[in-house]
Amino acid sequence: MKVETTGIIGEGKMGTNLAHYIIESGIEIRWLVSPLADLPKISRSIEKKIRRLYENGIITDDKYDKLRNSRASYDIKVLADCSLVIEAVAEETGLKKRVLNETDSILQADAILVSNSSSINPSVLCPSKAREKNFAGLHFFYPVNLVNIVEIVRGPGTSGETVDRLTAFLDIIKRRFIILEEEEGFILNRIFLDVQNEAYRIVGQAKASCADIDQAVKGKLLPSGIFEFFDHVGLDIMLVSIRNYTARYPHADYYTPLISKLEELTSEGHLGRKSGRGFFDYTGNETFIKSASANPEELEEIRNHLEFTYKNAARRFITHSGLTIDELNEALKEYFGTEQGPFE
Repeated sequence: MKVETTGIIGEGKMGTNLAHYIIESGIEIRWLVSPLADLPKISRSIEKKIRRLYENGIITDDKYDKLRNSRASYDIKVLADCSLVIEAVAEETGLKKRVLNETDSILQADAILVSNSSSINPSVLCPSKAREKNFAGLHFFYPVNLVNIVEIVRGPGTSGETVDRLTAFLDIIKRRFIILEEEEGFILNRIFLDVQNEAYRIVGQAKASCADIDQAVKGKLLPSGIFEFFDHVGLDIMLVSIRNYTARYPHADYYTPLISKLEELTSEGHLGRKSGRGFFDYTGNETFIKSASANPEELEEIRNHLEFTYKNAARRFITHSGLTIDELNEALKEYFGTEQGPFE
């Protein structure tokens, strides 16, 4: 059974991005949104997207007629006829489990249910024993249309057929993928976490400012600054994800300073760009952003150190995963949007 009608749960940045990208790939969608969502606006966005695809000659008459069946709803029953449903609500275990349990109860037995979680294992979220073989993590990165890599995270009971159906779906929507067991899941974010954590350690030791770090790496080691990335994603989201990763680490204390800083900032309402302030200030009312103070030699030393951290983390994860060096290298190039990976 191939994946056909696809369900999306959630109207946040990721849910919206997924819905629009999947429609662009020519797949009919059912979009479950929360009661707080502006359903008429979301419905108009679907219609506008499909109409533009047709008017620009990207889809045929037959495909246009089929895609026009796509719809959004407040009613979970809209998902009942989907062959694949992707949960993309906030990164909160309790919320995800509730949504997945409700969805499981109305899906056909052979439908695949996946979570787009970036940090929670499938075994924690799987709603029922009966769904286990058709349940997995399917971790897209934001924005979906620009980051051409997806992590398929197998749970203990995920069947080979389910993995095959998911890879066929990703081929249709033209996304590259890596397949991971849940013990090694979310490997790309966890490698980046080591770099982020080391960057904050340098700041905490007063060896450099956040602006120094970002100047050292941006466009040279990474496409964006490390602290710029934190602020873009949202410090509240980053905090939850990092807590989830490190809770399973035997050396979790190593990440305590970074976690404590994120806790401090979020408790003060400083969530990044969306609140106007995070590691940097975006309101223009304060002098929180400071120009880099390190000299060129110091910036080069910082960049070399963080590059060493990046490569070392990648090598370490290779030993714990079923990926080859080439597979991880290509995945990291897609993840970071760089021409070279750590093993080149």
